[in-house]
Amino acid sequence: MTRKVIPFSELAKHQHLHFLEHKGREYREREDYLGRLRKLLFQVEGQMRQAEVLQMDLILQAARHFNLTLEIPNQGDRLALQRFFQENPFLAILTEFFAQRLSAADCLEKIAALAAATKDKE
Repeated sequence: MTRKVIPFSELAKHQHLHFLEHKGREYREREDYLGRLRKLLFQVEGQMRQAEVLQMDLILQAARHFNLTLEIPNQGDRLALQRFFQENPFLAILTEFFAQRLSAADCLEKIAALAAATKDKE
């Protein structure tokens, strides 16, 4: 009975091929998973943007209702929007009301005072 001796270089080559095939499968599976996550994230971001636009529309409706002028920064400028929400007195009042820290009557009183102060400056 003759035994065939497999050279070490051949064994090493097969080990390297197996390693590459295994890592290739692992990479493709992870890449497919990431692709599905990216698609889901894109959908969620789209829904978030739509909700943000609706919230901004609600705020503009409130400003128009009380005859106040709001100059909203570009929707893409997140820093300017954040600063706008922090520094605008009308939005501060609405935020307090929406967070239920002000009653509707108190909110109306503060908005009326703000409108009067704004009118006095003009």
